[in-house]
Amino acid sequence: MVALDHPPDASPGLADTDSTITDVAERTEDVVASTPWLEYVTRLGWISKGLVYTLMGITALAIARQQSTGESASPEGALQRVMERPGGRALLVVLGAGLLLYVAWRLLTVALIAGTDLSHWLDRLGYTFSAVFYFTLSWTALTAAMRDTPPADGNTIEQLSRTLLETGWTRVLLGVGGLVVIGVGMYFIVRKGALRSFTDDLDDVGERWNSNDHYGRVVLVAGVLGWLGRGVVTVLVGFFVTRAAVRFDASDARGFDRALRQAATTDLGTMLVAGTAVGLIVYGLYCLLSVPRRCLEIER
Repeated sequence: MVALDHPPDASPGLADTDSTITDVAERTEDVVASTPWLEYVTRLGWISKGLVYTLMGITALAIARQQSTGESASPEGALQRVMERPGGRALLVVLGAGLLLYVAWRLLTVALIAGTDLSHWLDRLGYTFSAVFYFTLSWTALTAAMRDTPPADGNTIEQLSRTLLETGWTRVLLGVGGLVVIGVGMYFIVRKGALRSFTDDLDDVGERWNSNDHYGRVVLVAGVLGWLGRGVVTVLVGFFVTRAAVRFDASDARGFDRALRQAATTDLGTMLVAGTAVGLIVYGLYCLLSVPRRCLEIER
C-alpha cells in the first residue's frame, strides 16, 4: 500500500521546492505501484534488522546477569555472533543482503514523503541517517564474509570523541552531539514507545488494534516495549558522550556495549540494563512479527 500526504498550498517562495518534492514522491509512487514485488522484497530487510537487535539484546542480558562475555552488545557484535556459528559466512552474506534491502526501504520512504513542513524534513533526515547507518552495517557484514574475518567493532563513538576533544571548540560540538543523541533516545521513548507512532507504518492500523486481532495486539505490545528499550540504550550512549565533553575526557565516551557495561556496575544500573536487554530482544521480535503488515505508507 502506498499513500502520500500531499502538502497544503505553499507560499510563492516555496512553490518550486514543493512542486519538485511532490513530483519526486509521485514518480516514486508510480514505480512502487508498477512493481508490486518491490514492497514485498524490501520487507525482508526488517527480518535482518530484527535478528541484529535480538542478538544485541541477548548479549546485553548476559551483561546484566554479570556473566563474563567477550561478545559486544553492539550491532557489530551481533554480526560477530553470526560469523561464529556454523555456516556463519553464508549467514553473514544473507544478513548483509537483507540489511541492504532495509536501506532500500528507508530510501523509498524518504522519496515518498511529499510534504515540506518541519516534521516532514525531520522524517527525511531521520530516515536518511537510518539508511546510512544500516548501509555501513551491511558493508561491514559483507566485507567480513568476503574476507573471512570477524566483523570489526571499531568503537566509532569512542574514536570520534577522542578526535573531537583535541581542541576546545570541537569539545562543544561533541557535547551538542551527545545532547542530540539523548534527544533521539527520548523521541524513541515518548513518540515511538509511549505514543505508539510506529503504528503509522503498519497496514490497517486503526482497524486492527481495536478489534479482536490477537496477532495485531502482540505486535503492538512488542513495538511499545521494543521502542522503549531502544530509547533507553540510546539515552545512555548520549549521556556518556555528553559527560565526556563536560569532563574533557574521551575515556568517558561509550558506545552501545560499553554504555551497558558501565551502567551494570551498580544494582540499579543492572536492573536498567536487564530491562533494556529485554526491550532490545522484544524490539527484534517486533521487527520480525511486523513484517506481514509492513507498508510503504506515509501519513503525517
